[in-house]
Amino acid sequence: MNLLQRIKDGATRVSEKAQNSVEIGKLNSQISDIEHEMEMEFLKMGKIFYEGYRSRDLSLAEGQMTEMSRSCLRLQDKIDALRSRIAELKNERLCKCGFIAPLDANFCPHCGRKMEQAASAPAPVIYAPAPDRQTDEQDRRGASAGPQEEPELYDYSHDDSEEEELPLPAPVAEYAGNVQDTERERRLADELERERERQLELDRRIRDWQGKGHEETEEDTGPRETVKCQICRADLPKGSMWCPRCGSEQI
Repeated sequence: MNLLQRIKDGATRVSEKAQNSVEIGKLNSQISDIEHEMEMEFLKMGKIFYEGYRSRDLSLAEGQMTEMSRSCLRLQDKIDALRSRIAELKNERLCKCGFIAPLDANFCPHCGRKMEQAASAPAPVIYAPAPDRQTDEQDRRGASAGPQEEPELYDYSHDDSEEEELPLPAPVAEYAGNVQDTERERRLADELERERERQLELDRRIRDWQGKGHEETEEDTGPRETVKCQICRADLPKGSMWCPRCGSEQI
């Protein structure tokens, strides 16, 4: 039973990761569309500013640029919400400065800002059923009639005939075949999970590489160096300006 449960748990994890990967792809596509829309707004703002500068009258351009700036702020809020959702799917936390911190970090390693706690789910409300009027009347009648013998709820007597009629266990050969099938399914599920994790890690590295402007450094190719926090002695990535555990600035 434990082996079958592990196989089911592995298949469930693979399915959840696949669904998260698909949802993350959709969210990234939405972010790209919104960023393209913001770029178009920026081009319009530049054109309006140039026309006002050319006519030596920026009073008309100021009102239009203010309205477009508000529209860009609303688009940026949508992007921040989508990025927060992506970080939630990856078990990460997004700081207000845009840095992605681990889920257990109390402070941002980049700016030192205290990370906001996730909103806890509201406690479920339990409604007590209303007392039944008919049941109350029956209780009063039973009390007036006097004590009655309580029926036996459980019968703990054992019947030897029932024990003798229990079915026999399955043959040993069939059990061995089932064990081999479950072992094969478990190995297949583990291979699928490892392949999925490798693909997710590869996609993440590609996105990080593209976001940094295709800059390749020696630190990316080798193992990442860590240093100790000057206050709490926690392990920090080399170059961190703030400790994610205690929030102290690293000098």
